[in-house]
Amino acid sequence: MRRIFFILLAIYLVFLGGSAYYTLVFPIRIFHHALVTLLLAVWLICRLRHRQGLPQTPLNPPIYAAVLMWVFAALTSLDPRSAFENLWFPFTHVLFFFALVELLRRGFQRLILETQFLLAALVVFLSGLELASWYFGLGFIPGTQTGWIEVIGPGVWLPLELPRLSLAMNVSTLLAGYVAPLVLLAAAWALTARRQYRAALWGLAGALLVVLLLTLSRGGLLSLAAAVGTLAAIRLSQTPAITRRLSPRLLLGAAGAFGAVAILLFLMISLRSETGREWGDAGRLDMWRSAVEITRDYPLTGVGPGLFGRAFRSYRSPALVQDKLASAHNAYLNTTAETGLPGIVVSLWLGAAFVRAWLANWRRSDSVGRKIRLEAALAGLAGLGVHSLVDVFTITPIVLLCLLLAAYAITPLPESKVLKEPPRYTHPALAALALLIVILYGLWFILLNRAQSLYQDSLAGGADSLQNVQAAIELDPALKLYPLHRDYLTGDQAAYLHALALEPTWDTGWLNLAALRLRAGDDAGALDALDCARQISQRSPAMLHWAALAENLAAASPEAIIEAYTIAIKWQGSLPLSEFWWETALRRKAVEQFLAGARLDWQYRVLAAHDPARAQTLVSAGPQTAAEWWIAGQDALTNRDDAPAAAVAFSRAIELARTEGDYYASRARATLESDPQAARRDLDIAALLGTYAEYPNTIRAELATTPEEARRLRANALPPRLVGQEFAAVLYGRPAVFDLLPEVRFIGPGTAAMSPWYAIAAGYLEAGEPEKAANVYRAILNYAPDEREARSQLEQLSG
Repeated sequence: MRRIFFILLAIYLVFLGGSAYYTLVFPIRIFHHALVTLLLAVWLICRLRHRQGLPQTPLNPPIYAAVLMWVFAALTSLDPRSAFENLWFPFTHVLFFFALVELLRRGFQRLILETQFLLAALVVFLSGLELASWYFGLGFIPGTQTGWIEVIGPGVWLPLELPRLSLAMNVSTLLAGYVAPLVLLAAAWALTARRQYRAALWGLAGALLVVLLLTLSRGGLLSLAAAVGTLAAIRLSQTPAITRRLSPRLLLGAAGAFGAVAILLFLMISLRSETGREWGDAGRLDMWRSAVEITRDYPLTGVGPGLFGRAFRSYRSPALVQDKLASAHNAYLNTTAETGLPGIVVSLWLGAAFVRAWLANWRRSDSVGRKIRLEAALAGLAGLGVHSLVDVFTITPIVLLCLLLAAYAITPLPESKVLKEPPRYTHPALAALALLIVILYGLWFILLNRAQSLYQDSLAGGADSLQNVQAAIELDPALKLYPLHRDYLTGDQAAYLHALALEPTWDTGWLNLAALRLRAGDDAGALDALDCARQISQRSPAMLHWAALAENLAAASPEAIIEAYTIAIKWQGSLPLSEFWWETALRRKAVEQFLAGARLDWQYRVLAAHDPARAQTLVSAGPQTAAEWWIAGQDALTNRDDAPAAAVAFSRAIELARTEGDYYASRARATLESDPQAARRDLDIAALLGTYAEYPNTIRAELATTPEEARRLRANALPPRLVGQEFAAVLYGRPAVFDLLPEVRFIGPGTAAMSPWYAIAAGYLEAGEPEKAANVYRAILNYAPDEREARSQLEQLSG
């Protein structure tokens, strides 16, 4: 029974309570607080009943120093209330470490490691399910309603893209961080296990390696390479043929120097290879630069545990914003930023104490197999340490794996499982103090969870929303999210000014304040608010609306306005096809700047919408590139009504750019009437690859067999308008619904792209259902506030 409970607990901690579901699913959050508090409290009470403190290990002094440092950093942090909430996980992880040490001392090594390999096998199983859903279109993973098996055939005999696995840990980077050390761990145990277990362990190691490769994580590969290199260096340093010629210390030193150079080169190449991506090397370097500047400004205390994401908003470049970033993507810089230089000092102390303890344990081991396993544990941790140069791992599954490797590496464990000397424990007072902290946290979380429950009730809307959020504020007054949400619900200028005094980097608040000032006729005040918003982030609509208002008021230079428009085009999520972009000379110049660096087929699409004569000049008499062939096909289809010629040209474009989803959707438009089955296949391929400028469901609607099916496809033709959650998730670890007012949203994708929704509205009007048509026009304006046709139709219906 104890064995089953331990395994179920481990599964829960890794795949549920310690995962992202803790933040995303409120009932799991409540249950996790209760379960962990109960388990730790019972364990500590049992220790006190036996007059035992915490297990004494060589790591105890630096661990105590780390806890004291965390508490001091939290007390002096930017947001002590959030910092102390963030500390709950590190504190419980420390107690998990001591519990693992105690279990190893009591001879539960086999149970612990078998459980870990079972967890690894479950990761493989979940990844297998993810692959099956991707290939067979099982649909239980988002985006896998269509599978590659449905399109395999002439021209596409194999999937055109590999999946990026993430299901087991929710994020591919986290999955790679978890799997990389397990590949080496399984291989080391396969080398040293009894014969009947070797095949299974080698199979597990191979399957984990496949999972790692399919995460497409360079950090994970770096981790595995560093771990394998570390283990190889340790093994070679014990090979007589080599040690007769080279000193083991010299060999290890040379291996370390070579590894450092290799890691540096890998990082340089990796960063450079990201240039041109959405974020690129500049974004990662901006995080690292910001971490250094934060450390410079808070050298002794840092900004507080878990508060890098909050501080980062005041240091980052507005041009490189990613609101989802909660860490510095470098564990060492993140540590100094959050806890100051003392954090690095304590970390070095902990690392040195660990290496000494590992070495003593390794020397004490008589079995070669045991030594190899200890070396593998050290190598796995070394790999994670190298991986931490480019990522930060604080989630429970990876932390638990680190704790297991560390506990195994330093805990003397003779093969007989009988300790040669009795285990030592700290004074019971330390266990009593830990119990007090656990109980205080448990009681505090009861209060916090009651407040969050009321807050989440207010997110649903309704007459009680303000009352609920006010009750949440009374229970948890120090959490800034709740007054922020109250002010958002209140929705007037005074409320937004109060909210922005609490959170000056809340760009959504500045944008909505600008919208309210525009409604009140305060154009100058709106311009100031928009300027504040664009100083926080250039990826929001702030650049667009600042430029439009500045142009209208002649409040900035033409060059500054054009630059702002150009940045807005980059981040709006669709091509500048709306009439808005061709209405003024400055907007046209911004579009021209965008076109100067855009793909040729995108240039054609934009010019076809705004200047068809110029678009015609892009049609090549002898197309060579994929984009040129696409333009030839589009010209044949739309200007010459020659669908067969268009299909041929689109096919040539596909041959030259096989992973371009837009081209398959274009070919489907050309073959709708001549070969509907081929068109459907092309639309499935387009959906699998993803599209940017084409809308597959718009085309599918033309193949629908019933009006209801056509309406459903048209309703789902456009990508959803997303309401960002990152601000609240990073700063508060909770959901929020802070939407932009219509006046300050991005410009829509153009009337042609919105045609499916216009068609639905027209259908309702023909059926004599004007209220449903009006609702559709409202949805169009909610999605694309610049759609004048929808506004005109709505006014007619309302009049």
